[in-house]
Amino acid sequence: MDEPPHTIPTTVLRDNREQQPWTFDGYAVETRDVTLSTGDYAVPAGCAHDAEADTYHPQFAVERKSGHDFLTALTWERDRFTSELQRAAEWTQPLTVVVEESWEALLCNRGPMTWRDIHPNQIAGTVSAWTRHYNVAFHFANCRQQAELCAFLCLVRHSLLRRFE
Repeated sequence: MDEPPHTIPTTVLRDNREQQPWTFDGYAVETRDVTLSTGDYAVPAGCAHDAEADTYHPQFAVERKSGHDFLTALTWERDRFTSELQRAAEWTQPLTVVVEESWEALLCNRGPMTWRDIHPNQIAGTVSAWTRHYNVAFHFANCRQQAELCAFLCLVRHSLLRRFE
């Protein structure tokens, strides 16, 4: 099941709790639904598998967030989300959070921001603080399709970087 670390991934592990999963249709990969301890998407290489719990523990993962989910993670589910960020503290590469909403829409009261009681400064300040204090990298995409491509490219990059470790 593990792929050599110097190849582009042919399999993407997708967390089976993902509510609106990316399918990576049109990409040269297959997806396997599994339980991931951290993140929503990972590649098999570099994942430790706990057979007893049937859970994969990645050393790199991509977390998918819709615009609404991202704002919820900043506010009402902040403690749960920061716990996830803490699980990636020892990784060599940061947990990648791909948001299916543009940075501009989040800061200009468009998209999921409409009718929200969250000031743009709160969003910018939280993203800045989390980037400084946790092993996390945020990517904002204009739409779901671009977010899926961004996630795939991050997984490919991780697979290629493993070659040099």
